[in-house]
Amino acid sequence: MSRFSPSEAALEGFRLTRERPGTILGWAGIYFAGMMLIAGLMMVSLGPAFIEIARKGRFESDDIESVAGMLAQSWPAFLLVLILVVTLMSVITGGIYRLILRPEERGFLHLRLGRDELRLTIVNLLLFGFGLICFTAGLVITAAAQGVPLLGALLATAFFALTLWVGVRLSLVTPLTFEQGRINIRDGWEITRGRFWPLFGMIVMAVIFYVIVWLLMSIISFAIVAVAGGGQAVESGSLNPVALIAGLATLILQFVLSVLQLVMIYAPLGLAYRQFRSPAEEF
Repeated sequence: MSRFSPSEAALEGFRLTRERPGTILGWAGIYFAGMMLIAGLMMVSLGPAFIEIARKGRFESDDIESVAGMLAQSWPAFLLVLILVVTLMSVITGGIYRLILRPEERGFLHLRLGRDELRLTIVNLLLFGFGLICFTAGLVITAAAQGVPLLGALLATAFFALTLWVGVRLSLVTPLTFEQGRINIRDGWEITRGRFWPLFGMIVMAVIFYVIVWLLMSIISFAIVAVAGGGQAVESGSLNPVALIAGLATLILQFVLSVLQLVMIYAPLGLAYRQFRSPAEEF
């Protein structure tokens, strides 16, 4: 097997998108349907206040804070939304790993809803919990050292570096869980031993590539809206066919972009795991 190349692994998301554009569009459609279902459940869970916000057709900064406050006050609704969103992401992630690690397996657009996706959901929830703990600990450290700015900056930097290191060391837990059919945090930690910098470089490049794609698609979206007569024409709900087409195209681009984010971040992780899992691979 060839030597691991962070740059080639970072481009794995591009390769999947180029070779399977229909699959990516299908995933975007499923993601759209899933998010609409989740939004419907949020309306039922959060009641009239959320429905009034949703009727405006767009979320402003104050609306996002209001929704966050509603979720914070309603733990069952928050947990329901969190689990459903993570499950939806895990289903798409399972499809990505299936294409890379088990290309012979079939499914609807290579997607399934079974034990693999359940395990991915559990692992992603655990990683989310870890990230939340780290974020909270960072805020506590910063607040505790508020009286000594230099010390606070040093502690915050050291804690951020530690969190980043642990995050990269755990980055292959999800593909390993999918491939092995069991949740195994320890093996996910061990497989990255001595490989921090290549994996870190791969992740940074994958994020940069995604940002480039995001910028290009944002430019396309702005151009479509401009052709339709500007943002006010699209937001007004006018029956102008051009404005309706522009609004629909913009909505589609947003959901495609959300799926591309998953593809361009998780596909490199799947490829890295596929190379590292072989005992013959020398790093």
